[in-house]
Formats: sequence, structure tokens, C-alpha cells
Amino acid sequence: MKCCRPRLSARPLLSRQRGFTLIELLVVIAIIAILASMLLPALARAKSKANSVSSLSNLRQLGLGLSLYRGDHQSLFPGHSLPAVAGQARVRWADLIFPYMTVESVYLSPALLPEEKKRMIKPFAHTAPGGVETVGSTKYFGGYGFNYQYLGNTRVPGGILPFHANDASIAAPSQMIAIGDTKGARKGAPDQPYGADGSGVYVLDPPLGSQALGSGGSRKSSATPGSGNAYYEGGDDGSDAHRATPSERNGGKVNFVAVDGHAEGLSQRQLDGQGISATSQPNNAWWNGRFDPSVR
Repeated sequence: MKCCRPRLSARPLLSRQRGFTLIELLVVIAIIAILASMLLPALARAKSKANSVSSLSNLRQLGLGLSLYRGDHQSLFPGHSLPAVAGQARVRWADLIFPYMTVESVYLSPALLPEEKKRMIKPFAHTAPGGVETVGSTKYFGGYGFNYQYLGNTRVPGGILPFHANDASIAAPSQMIAIGDTKGARKGAPDQPYGADGSGVYVLDPPLGSQALGSGGSRKSSATPGSGNAYYEGGDDGSDAHRATPSERNGGKVNFVAVDGHAEGLSQRQLDGQGISATSQPNNAWWNGRFDPSVR
């Protein structure tokens, strides 16, 4: 009687499990790195676009607050900043329109970088009683500046009265910047960062100092109004160190709300009247309420 031999399986025996080799692991890591390098720029652009959309929404709401304020103040625009009072927080344009737009978050640009926030934010007066800021209680606004030279300048050098525009004085409300992205001024020194010591971080200067319309220059308290004192920190027209400068922090655009309440984004060159060609000279068309490049 023949002994039965066990029938061999047609399937090969499973090989022993083993881990990745070093080369295979390096290949996987390299593929992940390549995919990440392709995706990260797209994610960054998406985040920037989302911030820009959020910023435009903020500005529309600020424009609404500005309109409601004028409705209660004989169509007059607010001043950029009231005179300091000892023992009190300084009141600025954001404080003046706050009763009409009470959502604190809309006053803070979502596109501000962390290092910018250290210089750009200012406390809401109503959250800093006695001028004292308190962690957890004090709220801040920042990143948006007011077109104070043509809308409301409260500086009074030599006894000159503060300037406040009204609705009737503005011929082109859809083509006049009211509030927009700012990076502040350099406190008069080219080696300083924008917004140094809070310089001009809540205002915007036009490319040229106002003269025929508006406040006749920045009216810096220590100087005479005019083109020789064109900006928030004084200084002649064209001085980057003295101008409270628009910021292209939203995808290369300056987001702003116009006097008529619509919000959009333009490059600084366009806002400064230089969008036609590289040799175009700056003008105040977008700032003066006339959309007239010949008027300052």
C-alpha cells in the first residue's frame, strides 16, 4: 500500500512581512515634500483671498457706520482724532462711529501680520477707562486709516479751526476713499518701520497735501498748513518717511470703502492716480471728492 504524500498547495507560501527599506522611506518622504511644495502656495493664496474678502466686508460695515454717524451730525464727517485729555483715552474716528457700528471685530484688519499688530493697533476709548489698557478687557482697532485731510482733520495749528467735510461738498462719492488699508507713517525717519511708535496708524494721507479743498495740508500742530507740511508727520510732498501710507496687504491691493459705501481693492499706484502709465505723476483724484486730478 502506497503511502499518501500530502498534496502541495498551488499557492506559494506567504512571504514574511517586512518594513520599508530606507530608500523606500526616503522616496515616500520626497513625494510628500513635492506635493506639499505644490499645495502650500495654493493654500497661502486661498488664505490671502479669504482675508481680503473678509476685509472688504469689514470696510462695508465701517462705511455703513460712517453714513449713520453723518445722519446724526448734520451730514458732517467725524474728525480723525480729538485733542488729548489728561486721564482719558484718546478718542479717534473709530470711537466716534462705534455707537453706529458696535461690532468691534470689523475695525481690525484680518490681513495684519503678527509683527504689524504690535505697531498698528489702538485701543477703543470705551474699553480703556481713564486711558488705562487692561489685558482681557481692552479691545483694539487697527489696519484701517481714515482719509482725514479731505474728510475730517481736527488739528488746530495757529488757531485754525478743524476741518469737517459734509455730504454736499463731495461731488464724486463713489470715487473718493473714506477708510482703507494703512501701514502708518515712519515717524519722519526713513530708517524707521511703518507705524513706528503708532505713527499715523489710523489715518491715510493722499499722495499730495490738500490745498484748494480739504484741510490745507496735514495741519501738523508744529508747522504751517500747506504742501511743505503735506503729511501726518509733516514733510514735503513725496516724503515716504512722513506719509501715512496705503498698504497693499490684500493680495497686492489696497482695500477701501468709498464715501458712497461700496468697497473695492486697487493698487496704491491706482489710488495715487498713477495707474495709467509708469510715468504718470501722482494726483489726489481718488482722495479729493471731485475725482479731479488737478484739484488739491
